Amino acid sequence: MHEKHTGRPERDPFESLVNVLAAANRYDILLALVPIAFAGALVVANVTSVSLVQAMFAAALVGGFAIADACYWNPPIDQGTP
Repeated sequence: MHEKHTGRPERDPFESLVNVLAAANRYDILLALVPIAFAGALVVANVTSVSLVQAMFAAALVGGFAIADACYWNPPIDQGTP
């Protein structure tokens, strides 16, 4: 069985990833930091002698600071509506 091409040009997956990352702004990066901090905490807790509770507490602090920074310390500024 063969695939039938629909006439769309093939997109390079790496180019698509670069386009998405280039379009990300500061708030997207801060939002992505929260689950990355928790995933890193799980890795640290499994690899080192740090307890899971301590690692999760550190990840919660990182996530809390990221959210506080994005929402309260440096909130998005409304540029006005057209």
